[in-house]
Amino acid sequence: MVSRVTALLLALLLMASLSACDGGEGESGSSAVVSGGEAVGGEQTSREEESPSSQSSSRQEPEAPPRQPIGSPAVIRYPELVDEALTAAPLYQQALERPSVITYQDEIVTDPQPVYDFLAAVEKGEDWDLYLYQFRLREDDDRDCYFAHYISDQGFVRNAGGFEYNWDSMTEGNQYAADPISLNEYGYLVYGPEDQQSGTQVVNDRDLYDQAEERRNMWETYLAPIYYTGIGCGVTWSSPEELGSWLFLFEDIYNYENEDTPWDRFGSDWPVDYMVETLSRYFDGITADDLIGARKFGADAYDPQTNTIHYEGGRGGVLPPSRVTGWAGEGDTLAIDYECYEYETGVPIEGWSNRLTVRLLEDGSFRYLSNLPKG
Repeated sequence: MVSRVTALLLALLLMASLSACDGGEGESGSSAVVSGGEAVGGEQTSREEESPSSQSSSRQEPEAPPRQPIGSPAVIRYPELVDEALTAAPLYQQALERPSVITYQDEIVTDPQPVYDFLAAVEKGEDWDLYLYQFRLREDDDRDCYFAHYISDQGFVRNAGGFEYNWDSMTEGNQYAADPISLNEYGYLVYGPEDQQSGTQVVNDRDLYDQAEERRNMWETYLAPIYYTGIGCGVTWSSPEELGSWLFLFEDIYNYENEDTPWDRFGSDWPVDYMVETLSRYFDGITADDLIGARKFGADAYDPQTNTIHYEGGRGGVLPPSRVTGWAGEGDTLAIDYECYEYETGVPIEGWSNRLTVRLLEDGSFRYLSNLPKG
């Protein structure tokens, strides 16, 4: 009798316990699911059978749309530098609607105000945007555009870039940290640690220097013809006789004066007489023996039967850019001061400031005289 009462009491206690568990699950009375889908009470429940509330909590929220650009639209400061080929491009129209710096054929055409606004927002810890579009029109109507987007997120700066062989649309790449960021005195937006700085020019030289047009004309007229061989940073000579690299100098001058290359016109066998004639427009006293006697390209480079020098090229490397810093004339002599600078920051390279001297002729031409360290 006692055992029957005891059993009845145990049954009643078990039922009360189960009722309490069911009440914890709500009115649905579904079993509690534990790891692996095993339910209390021995029943099996799949993840597909979970309640709607648990399904919605595990579903990923949709990504928020990208924020609209923050900042005033670009303003064209130098319309004379823009042509119809650019203005008709969809990507150019996009750039105009954003706070942008726009460069065309390596000339900045926009007002720098978006740069100042962006840096001010960074300083205040505000959200802001700055875009950079660099359009280039190549020979044969080939077009490309480099693109950069600088983003201030409460003062923390990131940047994303891209490159396209068209002026129609742009795909933005991954974002990377770009702190700290600043505008230096040479008009370059620079970012990153001091020993690993990257950057690009965002302010036109006309907004930085007096007589900017004259400086550019001086560079194009006197430095550009022989820049890669006779003037490049670290190269000095007190008279043309010290140069010696006449074939390279001819190649530089030919490329400066013409739209094609010597190989397009002559193949790999260049006529000595034509080379002497070209070099003599820039240097006094050049003879055929100066070219033939160099013998830098093998003993058989010169062919006396055709009076040509065989040359297949092979020069490489990129020189730092340079800028004219001043000039002065005395009689028929003109001295042009220039400095080489770092490509990504515009900062002058120490010890690479030279003075190029030329003699001016009555017919408007000139002859190179020397290229020596300034001072």
